[in-house]
Amino acid sequence: MKTVASLLLVLATLLVAPAPAATADDTWLPTTGPTFNNPMGGYKARTKVVRRVHAAIRHAPAGSTIRIATYNIDRNDTARLLLKAHRRGVHVQIVVNDNIIGKTIRGLQARLGGNRKSDSFLYICTSACRNGSRTGNLHMKVYSFSETGAAHAVVISSSSNLGYGAAAGQWNDALTVSGDDALFAAWTQVFEQLKRDRTAKPRHLEYSSETVGADFQRVRVARAATGDPQLQRLRRVDCAAPGGFGDGQGHSVVRVNMYAWYAGRGEALARELASMRAEGCDIAVVGSVVSGPVVRILQKAGIPVRIADWDWGEKLSTVGDEIVFGARCYSHLKYVTVDGTFRGAATHVVWTGSENWSPPGLSSDEVTFEVHDPAVVAAYDAQWQKMFASTRITHKPGIQPKSRPCA
Repeated sequence: MKTVASLLLVLATLLVAPAPAATADDTWLPTTGPTFNNPMGGYKARTKVVRRVHAAIRHAPAGSTIRIATYNIDRNDTARLLLKAHRRGVHVQIVVNDNIIGKTIRGLQARLGGNRKSDSFLYICTSACRNGSRTGNLHMKVYSFSETGAAHAVVISSSSNLGYGAAAGQWNDALTVSGDDALFAAWTQVFEQLKRDRTAKPRHLEYSSETVGADFQRVRVARAATGDPQLQRLRRVDCAAPGGFGDGQGHSVVRVNMYAWYAGRGEALARELASMRAEGCDIAVVGSVVSGPVVRILQKAGIPVRIADWDWGEKLSTVGDEIVFGARCYSHLKYVTVDGTFRGAATHVVWTGSENWSPPGLSSDEVTFEVHDPAVVAAYDAQWQKMFASTRITHKPGIQPKSRPCA
């Protein structure tokens, strides 16, 4: 069986496919909507998310601006594409978290510079960028392009960082929105706040249109009990669904796919789901780092739970050089779908982004996109169903499997 180290080495040595430089008459268009990688597949399946970002970088023309805010970058192929874009005149602006600063980030900073007033730079935030109290992390993963190919105002929000491990050992998503100038302006405002690396005002910025909303979060921890945005979303689900929606018997259907779900905040969210189940909602869960108390709350309420974490053993911590014990192949997704009644209206909706259902989400820079589009929701539901139904992807709670389904 291949080791994680050998897999990462194989990925690291794969060459970026050559592509013509972006030109003023470039007719390429990005694929919008969601995509999902598959760490159990071959190279193309594992890198579906990162290749979507890479394609947009390749087609960014001179004079355009790439803005990236992410927890980590360690892919050499990503760095090469960004530097190539920079050399052809693209403004490359990157903000990253300070937990994992490796050779790739240092190399990009050396070439792009660290001056946030310049057209191009890489800046390393101290904890959460928009949090003056110096707690939390820059945890969102947003890759945006003022222009790429024939498209403009392109925003890609993902659960995935630009890392080899994200492709080789995680299930992730990426949602692409193109041509929404108001959304792009809201994101640009948030990016400007991120790069300042100080307390942001407003701390909580929201954008909404008829089909797409974005919640750029930095709530106060003191408000967690009443101001938790994830809890508020769940409370806006009505378990009575009209005809044509829900399970066909008058009940809203809720599907959860959540990476980190634990501690007091996680238990409060689990209790809310249990209450919804008692009210008649059809609820089922795929999780990854889910605590025992959370699982017990869900199962006691009759909510089915499957877990996507595999290949337990020693691994390098994501917060430093410490060796920890945990899963090395796991779901990193963070989304909820609702087919039924939400915010007082019959709808199909998904909310997805960077935020886990754990305490760090309330002190970190996070983003959650809310999409009311049946085709988009169907794609997320299909991903959930594939994971929930497959014993190669998920298992019963309470075990630590040593096998590794990831390729």
